[in-house]
Amino acid sequence: MRRIKLLCSIVILSLFAVGCTKTIELTDEESKLVAEYAAELLLKYDRNNDSKYYNDEYSDRDPYATTEFLTTETPVTEEPTTEAPVVEEPTTEASTQTAVDGEGTESSGGDLEQEGVVNSNVNSTEDVSGIVADADKNYDLATFLEENNVSIKYDYYMVLDEYPSYDRDGVFITIEAPQGYKLLVLKFKIENKTNEDQYIDLYSKDIEYKIIVDDSKSAKSMLTILMDDLYTYEGTIAGSMYNEAVLLFQISDDIALNIKDLKLKTIYNGNDVIISLQ
Repeated sequence: MRRIKLLCSIVILSLFAVGCTKTIELTDEESKLVAEYAAELLLKYDRNNDSKYYNDEYSDRDPYATTEFLTTETPVTEEPTTEAPVVEEPTTEASTQTAVDGEGTESSGGDLEQEGVVNSNVNSTEDVSGIVADADKNYDLATFLEENNVSIKYDYYMVLDEYPSYDRDGVFITIEAPQGYKLLVLKFKIENKTNEDQYIDLYSKDIEYKIIVDDSKSAKSMLTILMDDLYTYEGTIAGSMYNEAVLLFQISDDIALNIKDLKLKTIYNGNDVIISLQ
C-alpha cells in the first residue's frame, strides 16, 4: 500500500511540475492502482460513509483476488419412507356371494356336509325312496301358494359352476359352487294373468323347497340375496307380462353327471306338493 501511495504522489507532483499541456502515460496496472487509491480516499473522507464499515487493516488486501463463498448449511434431503403403502381393495360392481341354505346355514367350500347340500356321501335326512309325484312339471305353484292373479310354473333346469344375476340393490353378483360341487338351477316363470300390475310377495310367506334327485337324495334350496330368487321373491309384474325366477341347489359333481329323475317338493302352510320335473 505504501508503494501505491508513493507512486500516486509522484504522479501528482509530476502533473504540477509539467503543467497541464503534457500528458503522462500510465500503464494499465498503474492506472488501476491510482483509481483504487482515489476510491479509498473518497470513501475515507466522505461524511456520508459510515466509518464502521471501513477498516485500514483490510486495505492491503488485493481487491482483485477471487473470494470463494462456502456454506455450512447441510442440504436437506428427504429420507425414503419405510411405511407400507396403503393398498385399496379393488372395488367392482360384481361380487361373489357365499350361499346359505334354506335354514340359514352358511354353505361354503370348506364345509361340504352342511344341511341343505346334496352330497353323494351323505344320505338324505328323510326317506325319499319310491316317492310318488303329485303333479307333472306343468303344475301351477301359484294355486298351491294362494296367489290368485299370477301363475308360477317350472320351465327348465341347468347345471352350472356359477350363476350370475343381480341382488336386491341391483348390483351384479355371481353365485359360485364350491370345489367338487355344481349348482342345480331351476328356472320358473311368474306370469301376470291380468291386464293390471300385480304385486307378489313370496318373501313374507313361510315356504320350503326341496329337490329330490333320483329318488335317493334330497336337499333344501339355497337362501340367496338374488333379486330373482323364488324363495324370497318380491316385486311387481306388469299386466299380461311375466318375470323369471330361480331356485338354487348344491349337488356333488358325481350326482350332477348322472341325473335321471328330478322332483320338487314344496311345503307351505302345513301342506306339501311334489312336482315331477322330468
